[in-house]
Amino acid sequence: QSSWLQIIKDEALEKIEEQNLANEDLEKTVKQKSFAISKEREDEILRKLATFETSKSFMDRNMSLAALATQLEVNTKYLSEVIKKSKGKNFTTYINELKINHIAYLISTETAYRQYKISYLAELAGFASHSTFSIVFKNVTGVTPNDYIQQISKRKLIWNSW
Repeated sequence: QSSWLQIIKDEALEKIEEQNLANEDLEKTVKQKSFAISKEREDEILRKLATFETSKSFMDRNMSLAALATQLEVNTKYLSEVIKKSKGKNFTTYINELKINHIAYLISTETAYRQYKISYLAELAGFASHSTFSIVFKNVTGVTPNDYIQQISKRKLIWNSW
């Protein structure tokens, strides 16, 4: 009787395993179809993104996936997929990191930016709110905007004293 139960149990486990393999195959097929873009088209989008990154238009408060796709003359699906594949992040994270890295660069290279209020820096970076800017800034740099400014200011004082 126990061998009978074992046979039923083994058959059930086999069916579950077959179903799992079928699901994995289906997931692979869906992933492959979801990114049906030629290498040439992907490279073209990457070139356009590189130009976009140097243009500083990412600082625009109204920058969205749709707006960027229109600007680059690509469809939103392809643009989103290329950003995910090449940058390893979604569109919002990609844009926010560009904004924060640019503001951090300005703070570290131009004294005037270390004097601005955080709310003004948030506005310059295209963020709708001071608090969102501060949260994203800390996520990207590891420190708050105030702490970053203080650290840069201290470094500049040390360098200037040499």
